[in-house]
Amino acid sequence: MYLVNNRISVNSEEHLQELVERFQNAPQSMKAVPGFVSFRLLKAEDGSHLVAETVFETKRDFINWTQSEHFRKAHGGRRPEEGRPNASAYEVLIP
Repeated sequence: MYLVNNRISVNSEEHLQELVERFQNAPQSMKAVPGFVSFRLLKAEDGSHLVAETVFETKRDFINWTQSEHFRKAHGGRRPEEGRPNASAYEVLIP
């Protein structure tokens, strides 16, 4: 399996709510993506950022998703002040 964490800075309570709403349907809509395993949205204890955690069967499945129309639609609402994504990727050794 292949896990990708995307760290997203949170600027305010309003911004937090916008992000939660944006990701609300991600687990359901991602089910249509080949190789998708799971999605979770995590909030840091101090509220400074979120982590969008997505798991795929393989790295190739992740790459294919990043090149898909589904990906473009899912990432089209990003605010300019959010900056570039801060993603980290991992190979899952013990599931």
